[in-house]
Amino acid sequence: MLSISRATILSVLLLSGCSQVYTPQSHPTKVAASCEAPQLEHPGLQLLTDQTVPPGIILDSGQGGLCDAKNYQVVEDMVIWRAWNSTYEGSKLGKWWSLDKPAGPISLYRAEFNICPKYSPLDMLVRCTLKAGTQVVIGPGQSAQCSEYFSYPQSATNQLYLTNAEQATMNCTTFSGQFSWHEGEMKEQ
Repeated sequence: MLSISRATILSVLLLSGCSQVYTPQSHPTKVAASCEAPQLEHPGLQLLTDQTVPPGIILDSGQGGLCDAKNYQVVEDMVIWRAWNSTYEGSKLGKWWSLDKPAGPISLYRAEFNICPKYSPLDMLVRCTLKAGTQVVIGPGQSAQCSEYFSYPQSATNQLYLTNAEQATMNCTTFSGQFSWHEGEMKEQ
């Protein structure tokens, strides 16, 4: 006959065999490169003392947006650029702009500004004058996870975030994208 203590031990052992013990799994983590917004030396911009960046601009790795940013006041009218989607007129005067005119392959522009192909075909370009007195946020692009198989890493290229381009810009000129094929080097397969 089993004593109570032996029965208890036997029961615990039997029940333990049926239970599942959680074992933590080791998952590889992506360590993001350090990101610091450089101080811009631009004659049309002045760094503001208040560096509280509005929410939704600095985002986590893989989410796009900026990885760091600084607030600036536009002290003299200046030209800014934006590539946009002709199938959505509302994207013409969107929030994300460039300080420099886009040049070179569209794929390079996408990589520098972390613009996933699914976001926009980038078939239009607008050049506007940004009015003096406007406050903007500027910083390097955060990485963007475009799909399960494709992403852009953080970019050192500065992007300009503009809250209300319709009110803050003037003298806008629109350019349409045209096929312009250039012979390129192909890697042998």
